[in-house]
Amino acid sequence: PVTGIITTAGTAAGKMASDFEDAMAKVSTIADTTEMPIEDLEKAILDLSNQTGISSSEIASNVYDAISAGQKTGDAVSFVEKSTKLAKAGFADSGAALDILTTIMNAYGLEVQEVTRVSDILISTQNLGKTTVADLASSMGKVIPTAKANGVSIENLSAMYAVMTANGIATAESTTYMNSMLNELGKQGTSAANAFAKGTEHIKEGGLTMKEAMEMGWDLTDVLSILDEEAHASGTSIANMFGSAEAGKAANVLWDKEEKLNEVVGEMGNSAGATDE
Repeated sequence: PVTGIITTAGTAAGKMASDFEDAMAKVSTIADTTEMPIEDLEKAILDLSNQTGISSSEIASNVYDAISAGQKTGDAVSFVEKSTKLAKAGFADSGAALDILTTIMNAYGLEVQEVTRVSDILISTQNLGKTTVADLASSMGKVIPTAKANGVSIENLSAMYAVMTANGIATAESTTYMNSMLNELGKQGTSAANAFAKGTEHIKEGGLTMKEAMEMGWDLTDVLSILDEEAHASGTSIANMFGSAEAGKAANVLWDKEEKLNEVVGEMGNSAGATDE
């Protein structure tokens, strides 16, 4: 029996070593070894594996994905270390955490030193809403391009998720509703965009676009306030300023929780240390 156990353990160890070698061979195909020699990269991955208890082959695969997503070879292990922390704090697997971080960083054009800030914002979203980083990782990528295109910061977007989910709307549904709302607000010719332009004609001839307003430092509640005024002037509700029921529902919930949304946006700006805590 003892011999059998030793043989099984040896076979498992051999499989792990083989998997790590395969993963490192994959990393070597895209790593810039002028930034970090492959031997140093291998040592850093093994050290991180020992620190976290995550298999070295999984970390090596994540390093490959990080470099593929645009991180520099010299920063890749550190980036994966941050994403591993986020995964543990956010009830997600390390690959999902890495994916949402790289998606946000690339979409918003953020530098590697801002990865901790993004991680802290995601954890604050989890803390303030009824969602997890794992939930966000599975659907947030669908709305991030729309948010960025319309000037919505990651702090504002995350605050919207916190408020929507806290009010009983699941993360995936929140994504659909908010994406519809932002699309209609940002697309020229829609009822919502036309109403917003009409309500801001006193600021600029022909009115503002949502992106212009956000670039001027507006928050989403400022935009919704204009729509609410236009809705009242038309004898209707803010939900009816949108063409789709999904968009209208997002606007209705977020405007109804205006004070809370502003409060959460502020908390997103003060979320430093949330991941470590």
